[in-house]
Amino acid sequence: MSTRGNSNNTQFQKGRSGNPKGRPKKSKRPMSVGFLFRKVAQQEIRLEIDGRIVTMSLWDAFVSQIYTMALNKRTDAVRLLHQLRRQFPGDPLPGDKITIGISEADAKL
Repeated sequence: MSTRGNSNNTQFQKGRSGNPKGRPKKSKRPMSVGFLFRKVAQQEIRLEIDGRIVTMSLWDAFVSQIYTMALNKRTDAVRLLHQLRRQFPGDPLPGDKITIGISEADAKL
């Protein structure tokens, strides 16, 4: 006696998936914090500066804001700017202005 023809004894129940959890999803490639930081820092934004629209990267806007805060004598911004300069040393690009601060005692020499 065969159970093949009997619809009551089937392997799968009618209306119910044979794989209720479905196919496992592929795992996403883990991204480093550094990669995510660079990805966000490189995004372009548009800002209005002195009445004109300027496009720059988020990183450029961030550093520009820190410079502005440091020039306005915000000591926390001066400290952060100093840390950034130490963390990202480099030679100035051709045509970059170089500002050197000297004390009064040095100026008298």
